[in-house]
Amino acid sequence: MEAHVDERPAERIHNAWLHSVELSAVPLAGQPQRLWLDLVLGPGDDEPRVHLQIEDRSLVELTIAEARSIGTHLIGLAALGAMEGPPAAPA
Repeated sequence: MEAHVDERPAERIHNAWLHSVELSAVPLAGQPQRLWLDLVLGPGDDEPRVHLQIEDRSLVELTIAEARSIGTHLIGLAALGAMEGPPAAPA
């Protein structure tokens, strides 16, 4: 793999599934922020880690179990929020 030519095998970092989401709830200087999500397997890691970062703020590193738990809670909160929204106007 071309990206690892100059790296010793024990120092290689493997990234997968880099994704970002625009966050418009709390804009900074009138501009939406971007949340970056990444799956990383670093040197000596037994399992990949999920990285979350909003723009240039501190990186949050999660285990797979932590990411799964947070994901489940986010889905539940989003579903609850959608149910408690204002009633739809009659057509």
